[in-house]
Amino acid sequence: MFGIDYPIIGAPMFQVSNENLAAAITEAGGLGCISLTNYQTVDQLGDALSRIRQRTAKPIGVNIHLSGKFEWRKQLAACLDKGVQLFITALGDPSLVIDDIHQSGGKVFTSVIYLKHAKRAEERGVDGLIATGAGAGGHCGKISTMVLVPYLKRETNLPIIAAGGIGTGSQMAAALSLGASGVVIGTRLIATPEASSSLEYKQAVIDALPEDIVFTDRITGNVASWIGKSIEMLDTPTDPFAAEWKNLWSAGQSVAQVKGVMPAGEIIAEMVAEYNRVLTGLPAIEG
Repeated sequence: MFGIDYPIIGAPMFQVSNENLAAAITEAGGLGCISLTNYQTVDQLGDALSRIRQRTAKPIGVNIHLSGKFEWRKQLAACLDKGVQLFITALGDPSLVIDDIHQSGGKVFTSVIYLKHAKRAEERGVDGLIATGAGAGGHCGKISTMVLVPYLKRETNLPIIAAGGIGTGSQMAAALSLGASGVVIGTRLIATPEASSSLEYKQAVIDALPEDIVFTDRITGNVASWIGKSIEMLDTPTDPFAAEWKNLWSAGQSVAQVKGVMPAGEIIAEMVAEYNRVLTGLPAIEG
């Protein structure tokens, strides 16, 4: 669909995904994304997209929030002008943007956590679904990725991208064996030199254990995954703007696979090499 080398999408993460990270992932053979929430103005977004295009002509993506809180129409225009190919929609009706994106040759995917969301998105004409299972960083669902991917594959007629708990080549092999067409990786990319995450945030991801990840709606009002120690100061539910966002660190259970800071391109190469080893190393079962 996108002409990329490997079925790996870099998640568009708040406070993390920027033009350097997106370009590095894309140049390594995946599909790098930026989060539009990381840019305060449309002009800043346009400048960031221009910098990406100076480094790569390969496919890139964005997430786009289709609600009144964001200038999504202006953001969409800026992205289409710079040839963005993948749009991941959230917080709104994807049919609002599908025609414009399709006319420009782009594709629209929607992140879903339940079958009802997937069916609604399919009816509205999206090109694919991102099955965001339990254990993913940021906003995610309660259904295991191992269950959600084949479930949506069976019940819809769309390509399924697996997200949640994926940070290695073996986990990618597992996701594709379930019927996924590709994977989204997020947490593994937080501890990269290209990411915008602070040194403290990167170290927290390196130090965290899967059991340190807290699943709560206390930060944004919607359930999401966070590094526990970064929200310990919140004794009561809080308005998100009352907290210091730079000290609130989202991550998924795949912190278990993060052992240190590694360049994004090396992570992609390592995943691909491990994926190929797994394919040749699985034991044969006679029957």
